[in-house]
Amino acid sequence: MRILRTGPLIPKKFKVGFLVLVVVLWFLLGGPLYVVDPEEAGVVLTFGRYTSTTAPGLHFKLPWPIQVVYKPAVDVIERIEIGFRTVTENPPTYISFTNDKSMLTEAQMLTGDENIINVAIIVQYKISDPVAWLFNVRDQKGTLKDIAEASTRLVVGDNAIDAVLTTGKLEVQTRIMDMIQELADQYDLGVRTVAVQLMDVQPPAPVFAAFKDVATAREDMQAYINEAESYRNQQIPQARADSVEMVNSALGYSALRVNTAMGEAERFTALAQEYGKNPGVTAVRLHMETISEILAGVRIMVVDESAGALTHYGLGGGAR
Repeated sequence: MRILRTGPLIPKKFKVGFLVLVVVLWFLLGGPLYVVDPEEAGVVLTFGRYTSTTAPGLHFKLPWPIQVVYKPAVDVIERIEIGFRTVTENPPTYISFTNDKSMLTEAQMLTGDENIINVAIIVQYKISDPVAWLFNVRDQKGTLKDIAEASTRLVVGDNAIDAVLTTGKLEVQTRIMDMIQELADQYDLGVRTVAVQLMDVQPPAPVFAAFKDVATAREDMQAYINEAESYRNQQIPQARADSVEMVNSALGYSALRVNTAMGEAERFTALAQEYGKNPGVTAVRLHMETISEILAGVRIMVVDESAGALTHYGLGGGAR
């Protein structure tokens, strides 16, 4: 004997309840809408495969597990710390190689001239490719930290300790930054290195005082060099000015002598011409002019012997 069922297998109210449950779960799991903040990028996966990247704003997505959205911060500058760690931001407190053994192990490096040095460094970066950042490497920050530490050790190992401590810091930072970017591109991390800064560079504690004395001596030497260059910069322009003044004075004296000689020569030529015209008169005139020039500076005393007593007459106002 067969029994036939004419009604539905699942009551309608159960279907409606199941649909309501699905919708509620959908909203609990994020709902059909999602918001991408201004500093973020929305990376959409459909059935586990990347399908699109959405800009900041309000967007629609299908329920999980059909679509999943990741929102990495692409316009935020992140940083990696090597050789120290920031404990609190406000007020700022740190642990570093000076007070923590694990940080000391991380900070100790070997220079190119086989000296040990402690280096604390900050690497700042931004996510340039959110898809590559999310899916190409599992531990992105850990990988980038290992790259930064390896690059720092390599660059420090190529330089002498004096360059790392004093004059070569800028070049060391630039080389570390370039090397981190090169290795990150090889791993396709999807990051862009923004800056590298050497926060603290110190020799080991047992020889710190000796290195401080050396650094002080270098500073004193540089101060003496700067003082000498300042003195030179003062003296050279003054010497040049004096030389110009002496040259100008010599040129003026030369012009005076030449002009005087030319005037005397012209006067002598004119006198010779007059002498040729009338030698007697010219000779007498020259004789009288010469006597006048001589007597102009002589005191003349006339003694009258015919007088009963010795009488002196002073004529003229000559000097002697």
